[in-house]
Amino acid sequence: MTSSYYLAKPISTLRQSPPLKMAEAVPLEEIPTLSLLYKLKKITPEDDLAPSYKVSTELNDCISVIRQDITTLAVDAIVNAANNWLLGGGGVDGAIHRAAGPELLEECETLEGCETGSAKITKGYELPSKKVIHAVGPIYWKEGPRAAELLSGCYRTSLQLAVDNGCRSIAFSALSTGVYGYPSGEASLVALETVRRFLEEKDRADKLDRVIFCNFLQKDEEAYFKNIPIFFPPTTTDTEAQDNPTIEEEQSTEPSELASQLPDAPTTDPQDAEDAQQPSLKRQKTSEADDDFVLVERDDVKEDRPKPEL
Repeated sequence: MTSSYYLAKPISTLRQSPPLKMAEAVPLEEIPTLSLLYKLKKITPEDDLAPSYKVSTELNDCISVIRQDITTLAVDAIVNAANNWLLGGGGVDGAIHRAAGPELLEECETLEGCETGSAKITKGYELPSKKVIHAVGPIYWKEGPRAAELLSGCYRTSLQLAVDNGCRSIAFSALSTGVYGYPSGEASLVALETVRRFLEEKDRADKLDRVIFCNFLQKDEEAYFKNIPIFFPPTTTDTEAQDNPTIEEEQSTEPSELASQLPDAPTTDPQDAEDAQQPSLKRQKTSEADDDFVLVERDDVKEDRPKPEL
């Protein structure tokens, strides 16, 4: 049976959107590292998931997982879940454009779009982040077996852009897991493995102080909490701190004080009221000027598609 998806609202609505009152910025030092999350028992490795990589204290101190509005992060670069036209849309894409102000859209209009699986960088303008990296993730049902390769390309290209532009900290939104339909679990596996491989390449880890997986929805955060020990397993010290809380108390501070470092999870959706009232049809904008919605036919869906691999 053929089904259709409404695509995102026209760009004219972005230009007309009133400026938003910015929430309080979250500085990098308030974003917990993976090492801290292990010690606080926020993340506990599952017994049936064996690590695929060696333990690295250095990398665990470089990685963060957080559920937060990405537009509030005061980091060097945030990664936007963009579309091919780089002209804004719904969800996190629209939220970033509204928070950054009209100058972001003006710069994006000069970039001549972006291919799926790649990314381009702009200034952050009114955002607390210095740069915005616009990554175009794959539409899961459309790309089929190529989806994992394309999604991995988004993360790798974004990391390289960050390094090339002197960004020491980068925060990723959960690319393709919204209207593009990528299952959160599969997407987190691709993201985590791509980041691990990138950081293990020569001199890469020295050029990035922090890589943050910033999730807005609980389903995405849970996927990262489940899968991150596979790629960034806890150290022996972290495991002992989980089994014997007194060890952690002797080493640094009380667990309650450490927990206070965790920013509050977002309670409001980063989109306007009009978006919130729309039905749960998958949408993505395909026109730069037309005010009419465009339909994309879903004729090429395969029910028994093999799981994509990197």
